[in-house]
Amino acid sequence: MRNRTTANQVDEYLDTLPDEKRELAEVVRQIILAAVPHLEECVRWDLPCYFFHGPVCYFASSRSGIHLGFFRGKELADPEKRLVSRDGQPPHIKIKSMQDIQSAYFTELVRAAVTLNRT
Repeated sequence: MRNRTTANQVDEYLDTLPDEKRELAEVVRQIILAAVPHLEECVRWDLPCYFFHGPVCYFASSRSGIHLGFFRGKELADPEKRLVSRDGQPPHIKIKSMQDIQSAYFTELVRAAVTLNRT
């Protein structure tokens, strides 16, 4: 459920990123929105977040790229073993370049996270 106001907030977040991170974040954003079009997109905790019956996922700038995080990531199957967590953070995938983006895999994780929230 994307409305213009919350989409503008995410656009504003993206505008604060350096070009290389913004490019990665824009691709991840499109994967998330295409995976489950009815997700609520907003900025919470100063991060672009996606909700459906609770928090699903987020993306955030990191030192060397961006993170795609899942609030219930510890409950997700992760056959690629890409989800990492440290210092109590929700499990996330580190994305440093376009080569790190796996559209089909990210789509699968987003949909699985939505399914967790439905049950």
